[in-house]
Amino acid sequence: MQGEIDLELYTISIIRLNNALEKMENSQFSHETKEMFKESCNNFKELYTDIINDLNNEDTQFNEYYLFFQNGKQMFPQYIKTLKSIDNIEIEDEINSLINVFMNLNKIADAFPSQKEMIQ
Repeated sequence: MQGEIDLELYTISIIRLNNALEKMENSQFSHETKEMFKESCNNFKELYTDIINDLNNEDTQFNEYYLFFQNGKQMFPQYIKTLKSIDNIEIEDEINSLINVFMNLNKIADAFPSQKEMIQ
């Protein structure tokens, strides 16, 4: 997306993932829940690929990334922990893929400087 995070895709992915997690928590697992995990996973993979491409581009403006990764430093580990606690063979592949994407995003967030660090 050339220096911009697809916040719409991110928002949809988070909402879909949170809805799927809520259904799991309420013991309402169904084919629909599995599809929510699958779609969320595909969206996060797309988002991750876009972010990697942006960060490797010399012309990228990092303004949006500061807040995204600052927030991610708090959120990504929580999602990793929550996803690791799910024990359901029917969605094992989707869960493992989501964990992998969140771990990769978390690595970038940990390495990404804060806006304050860039100014100094």
